Amino acid sequence: MSDTLIYVKSPKGIEEMNSRCHGLPQRARRLLIMVDGKRTMTAIAALFPDEDVRPLLDGLLTDGFVAPLPVAAPAAKAAAPVDDVKRFDMARNFMMNTVNAFVGIAGSSLITRLERASGLEELRPHYEGWRDAILLSADGRKQISDLETRLAALLS
Repeated sequence: MSDTLIYVKSPKGIEEMNSRCHGLPQRARRLLIMVDGKRTMTAIAALFPDEDVRPLLDGLLTDGFVAPLPVAAPAAKAAAPVDDVKRFDMARNFMMNTVNAFVGIAGSSLITRLERASGLEELRPHYEGWRDAILLSADGRKQISDLETRLAALLS
């Protein structure tokens, strides 16, 4: 687990938040609540200064309750071009994770369509739906410019 990456709740994490169906212990659930698609693991750990939360954070990642939010490398610093398969995986994960983070269960039909895409060509037509979904939340409207820039780097 990288301390500098930003993490989001996975579909399993969102399900746990909505229905407590996975029976997370209280401490782990408190940490899951803090995963918001904006804070790094270092920032989240800082919210619990008297506890060693690293093992719990690692457990949330390992058990699939959280996932890293992909970050596109700046074009000037990219050492080598990323192959299309990897870019596709990164773009699809980015789109699904941001929809989960900003829209939650309301974005499930879009997430299903994103999961069915098998390449960049099939992913690109979903850009408008992704953008519309992100704009449904106040936080999404605040961050849309940065999110679009990051996604464009992956889809181009």
